[in-house]
Amino acid sequence: MLIKIFFALIFLLIIVLISNVITFKHETYYKITGNSFLKTIFDAGKYGEYLTYKKLKEYEADGGKFLFNCYLPKEDGKTTEVDVLLIHSTGIFVIESKNYSGWIFGSEDNKTWTQTLRSGNGKVRKEHFYNPIMQNSTHVKWLKEIVGTNIPIYSLIAFSERCTLKDITVESSDVVVINRQDISESVKHMGNRSIQALSKMDISRIQEMLYPYTQTTEYEKQQHIDNIKSARYKTKEKTTDTIVSESSGNANITNEAGSDCEPVENAPQEPPINQNNNRICPRCGAELVLRTAKKGEHAGEQFYGCSRFPKCRYTTYNLNK
Repeated sequence: MLIKIFFALIFLLIIVLISNVITFKHETYYKITGNSFLKTIFDAGKYGEYLTYKKLKEYEADGGKFLFNCYLPKEDGKTTEVDVLLIHSTGIFVIESKNYSGWIFGSEDNKTWTQTLRSGNGKVRKEHFYNPIMQNSTHVKWLKEIVGTNIPIYSLIAFSERCTLKDITVESSDVVVINRQDISESVKHMGNRSIQALSKMDISRIQEMLYPYTQTTEYEKQQHIDNIKSARYKTKEKTTDTIVSESSGNANITNEAGSDCEPVENAPQEPPINQNNNRICPRCGAELVLRTAKKGEHAGEQFYGCSRFPKCRYTTYNLNK
């Protein structure tokens, strides 16, 4: 009898798993990132981003568009990674996902925040991490370089439900620090203050503009992580404070870096052609090359991208072939 119950439970678990995988593959998170179900749920950072998307998924029915892991260029040739972007009629919501646990202490003007964890025998362990409000303000800064400054942009820091936000001080009106279960209500509340509304055409245009920054190779991602580790190592040489690596609780290690080309607010539909009949990048003047998107909603589609990638990330899908 026990054996029958055991196999029945195994069968039920398999059915549930298959159902979850099928649902997952129809969701935007999978279509944009290409991450498998198992790769997502067994990676703390990716799983946190996915759960954040699940909490906000309802905004898709209202015309909202999502992007994940956008590596935005900075002027120093490095990149800054945005975990989750929600582009909605009320503005752009830049979300930093922190899939942490424990008690969290920090204020907007402190460079480091504190995570307090129980370590057994009634003892506690304290870890320090880079101020996520400052981290996200860098994301917002470089996002504005691409989309312009006339669009409402909001910063949200979403901690896991396993976190207790003990003492958090926020002064800016366009910034919130919350537990993930409150993110949908926070987006609604912040969006209600927006005077300017984005049309469906605006939302699609912004998503198209930012989508290429999600098409990052594993090599570029590793460069991004290496740059952060190098910056943190230099910081540790100058201070006795130890900043815990974000990868311990959130696989997206994010401190900042970008492109040596000035981004444009709206790439032209038809880039110029030189005397050799080759298309020219309107950002930096290099030749454009024909490529094929490997993942995301444009997977399999051909597009023109700058030959100086990743230094310059200009792309367009809208050329007449």
